[in-house]
Amino acid sequence: MSVPRLRVLLVGASGVIGRWVHQALADDCEVIAAGLDDPQHRVDLASTDSIESMLRAVTVEGGPLDAVISAAGRARFVRLSDIDAADSGQSAYTLGLHDKLMGQVNLALAARAVLKPGGVIVLTTGTTSREPIIGGSSLSMVNGALECWVRAAATELGNGLRLNAVSPSLVEGTPAAACAAFPGFPTVSGAHVALAYLRCLRSGLTGQVLSA
Repeated sequence: MSVPRLRVLLVGASGVIGRWVHQALADDCEVIAAGLDDPQHRVDLASTDSIESMLRAVTVEGGPLDAVISAAGRARFVRLSDIDAADSGQSAYTLGLHDKLMGQVNLALAARAVLKPGGVIVLTTGTTSREPIIGGSSLSMVNGALECWVRAAATELGNGLRLNAVSPSLVEGTPAAACAAFPGFPTVSGAHVALAYLRCLRSGLTGQVLSA
């Protein structure tokens, strides 16, 4: 049985995970790539204005979207011993809160206006929501909060929209410096992780966080 060709915006398309998701979607979707350094559709998730400008440009070019997938979001590795109450809101946690957490939340909220009825939103969290690492308190906080938000927000999106998240483990191709922060973690195939995004897109799930 053939599946309909979907128009999908992929934020973070040039990243480690985004490249695998792009490859998995390419055969039966029209994929519009976007990202912090994308030459055509640049978007800074930490800026609501940037998100809204990018969405306007994408829809002006080709009309409403069937899905918005975020494989993006930045956070900072900082040991707890280097964080105190005076600077926790300014240096150690600010990037993750503004970019990976609220950036993806704001992307999802803004996407409601450009998605077709029954459209899909897929966000990205991460393994630190359930498997802490040294220096990863910022990531654990952000990923855990985002997963809770996805489950709650999915209940009231309206217009038949669906919202899910993928929580990937350490993906093949991750730079060595980042891998060093995850001692003893197995490396997961990028193709395997991409399947979780396809499941969120195609299976009818909503309010789910899929571990990959």
